Amino acid sequence: MAGHPRLLLIVAQSARMLAQSARREGFTPRVADCFADIDTLEAADRFLKLSALDNLEAHQWLQAIITLSDDEPCWLICGTGIERFYPALLQLPPHIKFAGPSYECFEQICLPEKWITILDSLSLPHPPTTFQKKQTSNSKWLAKSAASWGGTHIVEANSVAESPDRYYQQYIEGISGSVLFLAAANDIQLLLFNQQFTRETNDFSLKAITNELQLNPNQRQFLHQALQKLTLRLALSGLMSLDFLLNPAGEIFLLEINPRPTASCQLLPATASIINWQLTGSTGFIPEATDELSKKSDSYGFVLPRNKSLFRLILTGQIIVMTCLPEEALLIRMTSFAV
Repeated sequence: MAGHPRLLLIVAQSARMLAQSARREGFTPRVADCFADIDTLEAADRFLKLSALDNLEAHQWLQAIITLSDDEPCWLICGTGIERFYPALLQLPPHIKFAGPSYECFEQICLPEKWITILDSLSLPHPPTTFQKKQTSNSKWLAKSAASWGGTHIVEANSVAESPDRYYQQYIEGISGSVLFLAAANDIQLLLFNQQFTRETNDFSLKAITNELQLNPNQRQFLHQALQKLTLRLALSGLMSLDFLLNPAGEIFLLEINPRPTASCQLLPATASIINWQLTGSTGFIPEATDELSKKSDSYGFVLPRNKSLFRLILTGQIIVMTCLPEEALLIRMTSFAV
């Protein structure tokens, strides 16, 4: 990224991963997030504490970015929260360059009506979806909210009143998966296939994720082709993840794209240059990520416990002591992973 500013603004619900990566890759990170944990503060050149995202207004989010920049030329990378605040990107001053997709791309991804229309136009499978609550007793439907994350917005449709900010999808039994990928111009590179675990049968909030989802060659090819179609249609750029369901018959149903570097980036090797990948992808080029990924020898996962206390987890005959990360995530490194 020669010739580009080394000053980097990072704004996210939890910015720890991005801030540490930026520092390791030689950038000067100025950070705003909701947690202000010790690791993030150590990595940040400057820091601003954000209110909880549900209590944060778009103008406050934008002002935090402008304040951090101090009128200096810089890049901006956004994590969790950009799904809600992306309209404010239109008001960025010219000295701040956003590393990510366009406003138009965000609209197509983050507005459920437009997203489902795109999937249908590309003949890409997704769960049956409606924007009015269905009155049915012979199938299970879920209510979801737009501009949300982590599965906390998903509830059984029969348990909530109809609302204009919700949409409804038929429940499909199966494995919850995601694919982490890098997009640039008309090209993509698939990085990791992940399995996601929820807390309980009717609690869809994310509990754990591992990078050991086993897919056959046809399933991998389907996901690659689907993302190639979506990239060509939407001009995707940067690190993102696509969530999907894998039913017992091996069929894949697409759910949503998370248009930002996601928590699954933590499952990449520690040497992965995710900041440079994000910046390079956003300028229209795919960097040589394969060589770094090929060096990975271990498997990774992380768990989100119900409390912040330390605990021990027994895996493959070993006791591994883990420390807490932001959002109560515990990072696990191991040679095999079982939940």
